Amino acid sequence: MRHFMFADIKIGNRKSLTIRLLVSLFLVLSSVSVIRAQSALIPELDLEDAVKEAFGNNPQIKVSESKTRIAEAQIKEARTGKQPSVLVTQSAIRSNNPVFVFGSLLEQGRFGASNFAVDSLNHPSGLFNFRSSIEATIPILDQNQTRSRITRSEINKKRTELNQESVRQQLRFDVIRSFYGAIVSKEMLQVNREAVRSARANRKKAKDMVELGMTTNADFLAAEVELSNADQLQLESESNLITSMAALNVTLGDEPDLERVLTGSLPEKFFPIESQEDLIRIAFENRPDYQIAELNVESAASQLKSIKDQKLPRVDAFGNFGYSSPYAIDGSSDYTVGVKLTFTLYDAGRNARIEQSSEGETVARLEKEQLGNQIRLEVIRALQNHKTAGSGIKVYIQTIAHAEEALRIVQDRYTHGLTTFNEVINRESALVRARQGLLAARFRHYLSYASVLLATGRLTGVGAFE
Repeated sequence: MRHFMFADIKIGNRKSLTIRLLVSLFLVLSSVSVIRAQSALIPELDLEDAVKEAFGNNPQIKVSESKTRIAEAQIKEARTGKQPSVLVTQSAIRSNNPVFVFGSLLEQGRFGASNFAVDSLNHPSGLFNFRSSIEATIPILDQNQTRSRITRSEINKKRTELNQESVRQQLRFDVIRSFYGAIVSKEMLQVNREAVRSARANRKKAKDMVELGMTTNADFLAAEVELSNADQLQLESESNLITSMAALNVTLGDEPDLERVLTGSLPEKFFPIESQEDLIRIAFENRPDYQIAELNVESAASQLKSIKDQKLPRVDAFGNFGYSSPYAIDGSSDYTVGVKLTFTLYDAGRNARIEQSSEGETVARLEKEQLGNQIRLEVIRALQNHKTAGSGIKVYIQTIAHAEEALRIVQDRYTHGLTTFNEVINRESALVRARQGLLAARFRHYLSYASVLLATGRLTGVGAFE
């Protein structure tokens, strides 16, 4: 009987253990599901989507778009210069002024023989005159002012469009810099985490060897120092990653602490680069700011021509239809049509305006020339930086290979007691620095190519970086 009761107790314990295992497994699976669900809520972001989001949120883009619409409206306004202007006037006047009374009676068609009386002419009674009129003026020759305004408005629209493109290219560059800055910070953190794991393993190995009497306490202290340095670098990497992500979010127009998953990396890439002469030529052909400088010269020349054309005669056709009555009804209508020629014989300020506009055109040409020199310098600087960055990658790849081989040799020598533990630590640190240097060199390589595209006015997309 006791045997069976003991068996029952064992069986019960097994059931309880099974239930506990099932509950634990359920909790683990639930936790994994929650973590996956939370991860799924974190938005993923690649470089192309980052650029689109920046364009959608950046206020500079919206400002430039509004300026373009304003320029389009200015063109429409300028084109109305040759269209007629129509003015409607309604007036109600009462006066006993003799001239007013005499003229109003004529306008109303009520002037009679009795109104020729001297006393009536000199001392008329007060009179109401309700006058309605429509006046129209049509410019026939306007000294080419309408054409000039249209030309300058169209130039201004081109300038706003080019400025909008310049803003877009600069924003793409900022997104590329922020995006890959966050990528390199993330990969730097991974390198430093590996260094911490290696330092902890060295610390444990040194502690075990000290306990076995195979080495001195100095090696353990050196391992402690290595671990402290690695921990500090990891903390700095974590801080840099947070800062880089905040900078990216701000560039995209979002909250700085928005959490994202970046789907990108810094693989080896070959970026084709033209010769320096070709790059400078391409820059002059594509740079929006240089094209704006050319338009400024054109606009200044148009302004100068507009002032000179003001010495030409102006011809306007005009017409007027009016209706006058004493009580707003039962009145008389009249009309007037004609052509007016206006010619300015003397304008004291014309020569001064011409001189100002001429100097303005000279300034625009000099500013264009100065910008051209600046563009040449920017292209040369960007090209040299790109060459240096590309060479740096090759150097660090070789450095990593050498550092790995040196570490292997030193570890082997340390195993056989032919070198110190400090030498092993130094070689590991050199390898970590080389890996960090390679990441930084790749980042500079990507960014330098973006600088070349920006300097030549060709940063119109980000496909070359993905």
